Amino acid sequence: MKIAVGIAILLAFLFINGAVIFIPELSDNSLAHLLIGEVMGALITLVSFYYGSSKSSQDKDKKVIK
Repeated sequence: MKIAVGIAILLAFLFINGAVIFIPELSDNSLAHLLIGEVMGALITLVSFYYGSSKSSQDKDKKVIK
């Protein structure tokens, strides 16, 4: 599951950056900036959950059980 989420986050990040670079209308649209910020915030939360403190907690649990 972690690999699938990581790939999905990477693809979403690349898509958002590509949209901002190649669609000039987005540079003047404040609603687009708001939505991009919302998506990026959600992606940051997912990355920190799967690769941050919960990962180290999961690693600690594996060490304790063995």
